Amino acid sequence: MGKLTELPIKTWEEITIIKHLVLAIFIIMMSVSLSITNSINVKAADLLNHTITFSNKTVVKTLFYPYRNPAGVLDPYQARSLQGIAVDDSNNMYITYATGDKTTFGYIYKYSPQGKLIRMSSMLTTGHAQGIAYKNGYLYLLVNITGQTYKLQKVNPTTLTVLKTWDLPSIVHPNVITLLNSTTAVGVSKSVDGKGYNIYKIKLGADSTTTINWNEKIYIDGLVGTSSSKPIQGFTYGNGKYYILSDGEYMSFDSNGKNVNRVKLNTTREPEGMAIDKSGKILIQFNYYNEVFKQQ
Repeated sequence: MGKLTELPIKTWEEITIIKHLVLAIFIIMMSVSLSITNSINVKAADLLNHTITFSNKTVVKTLFYPYRNPAGVLDPYQARSLQGIAVDDSNNMYITYATGDKTTFGYIYKYSPQGKLIRMSSMLTTGHAQGIAYKNGYLYLLVNITGQTYKLQKVNPTTLTVLKTWDLPSIVHPNVITLLNSTTAVGVSKSVDGKGYNIYKIKLGADSTTTINWNEKIYIDGLVGTSSSKPIQGFTYGNGKYYILSDGEYMSFDSNGKNVNRVKLNTTREPEGMAIDKSGKILIQFNYYNEVFKQQ
């Protein structure tokens, strides 16, 4: 300490300047760190707290974020492309993913009502993997492979294994499917002229056969969706109504095809599947973040 008191005043001034510089650098670094931390926190909050209000005032909020590919996945059979969703009577969710070129194989992921992964299936033959439904204790999965007879698989929701397979009539090529009861599936396809939808009931036989009574077919005039191609992104039945989901919009209508109602999603994100839970709440998922929303 004695030696320090003998330093020239110029040295003390230099030390003071250095101390001030160090303090200034420290303040700047803390500010930058705080800014980065706040930015990360804002991003995290943004990812966890999305809310969308549809045009009919229905409010949906983020329920959870299902599996999403990590960066750098190059193997097409390791990739997962979000496609469909179904929900059981206990509010467990079953989410489908397509792999590769989205035409042949896929997976079912089972999640708890809170979004915890319970089980992942082995690789299944799924087609595009959009068509999944739950009814009376079982999952039903549409297998729509181009050039082949479309099939419907009955799946054990606990083990996520296929229990039974039906062949669908070769004349129909549904994009998606839902179930009215254990013996009646419902398909939807765009009409041949591309101006509406054909809704038809498919009776499931005790064997692998299915039949259609065309007298029960419903035609819905006009397509739904805000994009030019108006793809069918989801189809479900609940609250006594059918729901057809497309980009930016969905429509609902009574089981007889009446009272058609169109609802804007008020988001440009691409929807991927829709379900109605036992209490009548809408579940809808979007890609990009792979995010499941639930009606409030």
